Amino acid sequence: METLDHRGLKQLALTWLFAHGCRAVALEVTSAIPRWRVDAAGWRHTAGAPESIVIECKQSRADFFRDDASHEQLLKERDRLRVRRGEVEESRIKVYEPHLGRSDPGLFEDHAIWDFTRSRLADYRRLLVGLRRVDQALHGETKFCLLSRYRLADRLYLMCPQGMLRPRELPEGWGLLEVPRRVARRALRTADPSVGSVRETVIAPPLSARVDRRDRLLRNIAIAASRAAFGQFAPRAETPLPAQKDPPRKKGVLF
Repeated sequence: METLDHRGLKQLALTWLFAHGCRAVALEVTSAIPRWRVDAAGWRHTAGAPESIVIECKQSRADFFRDDASHEQLLKERDRLRVRRGEVEESRIKVYEPHLGRSDPGLFEDHAIWDFTRSRLADYRRLLVGLRRVDQALHGETKFCLLSRYRLADRLYLMCPQGMLRPRELPEGWGLLEVPRRVARRALRTADPSVGSVRETVIAPPLSARVDRRDRLLRNIAIAASRAAFGQFAPRAETPLPAQKDPPRKKGVLF
């Protein structure tokens, strides 16, 4: 059973998406992989480029983390792997796989866009596998890991009560939106909840979703929004008419 706090967070997520330029928004949207449904999703077109955004809402740490005594140890291991990943990206991938740079930085090397996920270096692939395993051990839910791994949206956000999470506890590829604890329920009492109290603590990194997956998410947003708009009055498919049998032919009549 969904709690009032979770419903309030979802309403704030929907309003936040609209306030940040999304003109197609909906709740309970099926992702590009039908196995999962996300709490809120939006689509916008800014700076001449389309962008899809997904928001997952969590109301408590117990709702987000596994009850695991090794929680802090797993976080330390992930920090270590992330540092090592950065070292490999700088010292090896940029040297031996320069084709993974997706733009010409010119004089500004630091502003080059790199697609490190396409690296074929065995050490780097093992680091990525290790990071995925740590995230799965932390959260016990593959959806957080695979939404970012398969880039099912351009940006991924987790929305939760303020102070519930530390930035270092976020899954790979996710940003953080924080809401004061009393604001979520208050959002249910107004048709236009204010998003001024929502704080973007960690900006979601751009994941550059594939075009077909972005388009599929946009289609699913439209379906979810239509379902919410019609509700119980959603038109049903018309009952097909019973098949009619041809009248019996008379003898000697050809047609």
